Amino acid sequence: MFEIYQDFEEIVSEKPLLIGLFEKQEKIEINEKINKEVEELIKDGIIKTGLGEVNKLPTFSKIKNKIVYIIGLGKKEEYTINKFKQAVKNINYKLGSELVILLDTFKGALGIKEVAFNLIMTSHYFNYKYDEFLSKKIDNDLLLKICTKEDIKEEIEEALNIAVAIDNTRDLVNRPYNYLSAIGLAEYASELVSSLDSDRVKIAIYNKKEIEELKMNAFLGVNKGSTCEPRLIYIKYQGLEEWKNPVALVGKGIMYDTGGYSIKTSMNTMKDDMAGAATVLGVMESLVKNKVKANVMVIICATDNRINGEALLPDDILTAMNGKTIEIVSTDAEGRLTLADAVCFAQKEGSKEIIDIATLTGACVVALGEYTTGLFGNDQNKVTEFLKAADETEESTWQLPITEHIREQVRSSKVADFTNSTGRPMGASGAAAFIEGFIEEKTKWLHLDIAGTAYHTSPSYKEFYGATGVMVHTIYRYLK
Repeated sequence: MFEIYQDFEEIVSEKPLLIGLFEKQEKIEINEKINKEVEELIKDGIIKTGLGEVNKLPTFSKIKNKIVYIIGLGKKEEYTINKFKQAVKNINYKLGSELVILLDTFKGALGIKEVAFNLIMTSHYFNYKYDEFLSKKIDNDLLLKICTKEDIKEEIEEALNIAVAIDNTRDLVNRPYNYLSAIGLAEYASELVSSLDSDRVKIAIYNKKEIEELKMNAFLGVNKGSTCEPRLIYIKYQGLEEWKNPVALVGKGIMYDTGGYSIKTSMNTMKDDMAGAATVLGVMESLVKNKVKANVMVIICATDNRINGEALLPDDILTAMNGKTIEIVSTDAEGRLTLADAVCFAQKEGSKEIIDIATLTGACVVALGEYTTGLFGNDQNKVTEFLKAADETEESTWQLPITEHIREQVRSSKVADFTNSTGRPMGASGAAAFIEGFIEEKTKWLHLDIAGTAYHTSPSYKEFYGATGVMVHTIYRYLK
């Protein structure tokens, strides 16, 4: 939460005061009662001003705030919004449940509105904890009392709406399968739409019988080994006056992935295989709360991929919603089967621009690691626009190729139109080429492989273990 003040003297609080300090900055303006003492500590080198350094100083009741935290901002001439975000990621509940921030001291040559937006986004992100199943909860409540003479209310509110949506996305991905099945995800989506309380948002949930009537047999094939029914989740947000040219956000919703009969040797963390579905729900939430002028569909084919006597087998052939047939080479290449039917459904509903998001291939992790998302597409202008949005949000994204050779491999089955796996070589591109095979000629399409970026078991930047909420902000930015 946050409160905004234009005058420091108006803030009624004894809680810690935060100010930013650049290297070689000798003068400081906290309060005339302690300015000189703090300046002496700066001259003596006791206060560290390296990027992200946190200096804790008692005020001995000389001012109303009992503690002052001085945050190092590094070299002023090298200060960018990225440097600012690195500095303020240490502003979280560990410093106190209520913090008073003199925002102008963090500004440097940056715009105060940009600083305010990124303060909320960054501090909120690094303040996240997942304690749903801990008997002793983590008290990470945080109130920021922000002081600046400029009007930042709009930027703060927009950032908070996105940040909360990212938190909700992370919660969904972190939740274990025994607490979040396909039916549970559909219930969450319905509750989310209800909570948004907007007549511009409509939701339809399709049960197994209704999915069968749609002939989504690739999707249903993945569900064959499950004791839990699948759900097709379809949300429409009309942000424009007229419903036309909707962008479809298709999220992979494999609630748990065992690999099926092509069983995984290790399946820990496979609860994260629905991160694409969680992401598109997070994007939808942020779009609606911020009243973004865009028409958007969210489409999720939700099921788990498990094994029983009815489960899908290698050598089986499935017929997708559009009538194309698929030879099953690996039952562990299941996400693309659900996505094939999902993009067909999106096009049937009138979308000519599709973005699909999926924890799709280990090959993408091998290629790009855990902090860069793989991007594919059939329209270079759209790819370029998306890369620009990713650059602005600083969510590392890299374009990967789909060549004619790869397309030929996807169509190399002797008994069906497509094979669902091309093996380990070119695995990320092969999966993308498979989905592309279900995209109609005039439909613009982007595919995001977040297999490495959606969930971190060994976080490198002090973020919380587990789900990252990656791409919610970038997709929001792209659509806005």
